[in-house]
Amino acid sequence: MTTGDAARATSDAPAAPGSTGDSPMQRLGLNFVLVATMVLGPIPMMLPAVMAVDLIAELHITTGAFSVALTANTVVAAVFAPLSGRLTDRVGPKLSTVLTISTAGVGMFGMAFATNLWVLMASAAFAGLGQGWCNPATNKLIAERVPAGHRGTITGLKQSGVMFGIFLSGSTLPTLAVWFGWRTAMGIYGTVALVCALGIGLWMRPDARPGAGGEPEYDASPGAAFADKPNHRRPERMEFAERVFITKIAWFSLLMGGVVGGVGRFQVLFAEQSLGWTNFWAGMASALAGIVAAASRIWWARLTESRVRPASALAVQSAFTVVAMVMLLAATSVHGSLMWAMSLLAGFTMMSWNAVAMLAIITGVPVALTGRASGIVMLGFMSGLSVGGLAAGFVIEWTGSFDVVWMAFAVCAAGASVLAMTMRRRRPVGP
Repeated sequence: MTTGDAARATSDAPAAPGSTGDSPMQRLGLNFVLVATMVLGPIPMMLPAVMAVDLIAELHITTGAFSVALTANTVVAAVFAPLSGRLTDRVGPKLSTVLTISTAGVGMFGMAFATNLWVLMASAAFAGLGQGWCNPATNKLIAERVPAGHRGTITGLKQSGVMFGIFLSGSTLPTLAVWFGWRTAMGIYGTVALVCALGIGLWMRPDARPGAGGEPEYDASPGAAFADKPNHRRPERMEFAERVFITKIAWFSLLMGGVVGGVGRFQVLFAEQSLGWTNFWAGMASALAGIVAAASRIWWARLTESRVRPASALAVQSAFTVVAMVMLLAATSVHGSLMWAMSLLAGFTMMSWNAVAMLAIITGVPVALTGRASGIVMLGFMSGLSVGGLAAGFVIEWTGSFDVVWMAFAVCAAGASVLAMTMRRRRPVGP
């Protein structure tokens, strides 16, 4: 992409932090909306996993059937992601954010009152709409409402919302289930999601309307939040260089998504079966990676916006993911303590690359195309999550060992690193 393309990519953004008329409270509210969307969009996939024992026992289903039911969530998210991106460009980020959280809330209610496997699967699949929509909606929101040069930190913060959701579901849902039962506990989450969706719809001002010279204009008059949705222009077509750039990020996301999906699903099991760890310590090692990732996503996004190219950051992150996979291979033959080092490194690289990828989309294509580009990349990522976890499970069962899986993931990460090196993209230029 040429320098001219980069200028075109940022021409629709506000020129300064206060150019959209946002007060400090509104900017704080925007941060809340972004984080809440990234917490509540993916959390329906996490809640059943936390209450797996209760769900399997009460619905009288097998562990395999339970796994298939949850896979429906990521499959629908992957299939719906490209369409959600186009819808976001057409209806705007405000309505997209409200619908993202609403579909997640309805899905959680469905799972809370599921009486059999098919209701659980249908509810998980419906919640997958929000899972696939959350990144296109939030990326578009940042591209439209946050000025260039100020997007790195907020992008990393909203991507950390996923990690916060994992912590929140694991720390609060079991307690709520003890007090009220697992169905009521999941229903509470569904209620919170719908209340948040209603609050965002009432509080957030309307999306930008195309003004003179293509700059976004906002209605700051009293009651603007209740106004009709703006007439968004039909999204322009991607130029060839932009299409190639986004396609490469999508393939990168597919490869790294497979690694994340497989490692996330089987790291604890590996520590228990191959290293002889207790479930507590195996879970602590996995949690360590999540804690590191939450902070690292913000750091990587800030670094990428101010000092390095997105392609360079992605290449480094995927290259060190190879090292993390080698550590997993060596943990059984060298020393089990390598698992702790691996968790630190994985949290810093393997679980943080998506913040860089999302920022690359926000700064790499015009605002009018942010949703569509995000949907294409999410198709790759969610497909990787689905295939990586399922394939790893079959390989482990077939070979009776984790080594083949870790080697395969090392190859995937190495391929992703090579692919990132081919991305021809200038570092984003600040305002």
